[in-house]
Amino acid sequence: MHIDLHLHSAASDGLLQPAGLVQAVRAAGIHVFSITDHDTVDGLADGRLAAQACGLTLIAGIELSAYWGKVELHILGYFIDPNHAELTGFLHRIRGARQVRMHAMLNRLQAMGLGVPPASVFERAHHGNVGRPHLARALVERGFVSTTDEAFDRYLGTGRPAFVPRPDVSVADAIRMIRTAGGLASLAHPGLYGRDDAIPDLVAAGMQAIEVYHPQHTFGRIAHYKRVAKRYALLVTGGSDFHGTAEGEHAATPGYPFLPESDYLVLEAAQSAGRPGN
Repeated sequence: MHIDLHLHSAASDGLLQPAGLVQAVRAAGIHVFSITDHDTVDGLADGRLAAQACGLTLIAGIELSAYWGKVELHILGYFIDPNHAELTGFLHRIRGARQVRMHAMLNRLQAMGLGVPPASVFERAHHGNVGRPHLARALVERGFVSTTDEAFDRYLGTGRPAFVPRPDVSVADAIRMIRTAGGLASLAHPGLYGRDDAIPDLVAAGMQAIEVYHPQHTFGRIAHYKRVAKRYALLVTGGSDFHGTAEGEHAATPGYPFLPESDYLVLEAAQSAGRPGN
């Protein structure tokens, strides 16, 4: 059984609509997968219908952006209830803040002579959760940069001229929200941050898992985070971080890497044991 628990659709910053993502998952030989869009669950309903039609298992997921002090970290959530009222309200507030942030970045670019029509960015996000990848692709399309990586390096990355910080959601708030919605909280791609000193605080806040398998984790990092998981009694998660293309830190295809079946079964058992009435 092949498992990929880190995938993004066009409901956030992926390139494929949920149904198209499911077809890519199926073509890659994946049996169990999770759509973990950034700060939204909008792709889960269509994804579930497409998965059922293909005989695949979709785990309802999300990836929340949050801060540990001034350091941005991403918290993955699995087995969440996407219709949970408190989660829905939380995500609605984030969406509004993302839109305000995008207009601020567009204004900064305009002041630098890099005019990008807001509609060309918001339409890429299908008027849902808009983010820097949508803006980066618009900058490429208008010829201001050659690649999305260049867009981040020159304008959109942290500390660059058009960068505007995200809304301030704490990692404790993100973990609490995932658990309130019935899910398991996991730290996404810890090897990209270089901030293992945050892990004890995340565990204290209720984090239950850590992403060991990721395209940017070398064999050495995988071994390291296996040890971290054992040290803090954390569950193990992993996946391709597939966005529809091999841009940035993401895999070119679903399922690379995949989560070992043995780790998934432990994760599934932990979730089942934690459900009310079990």
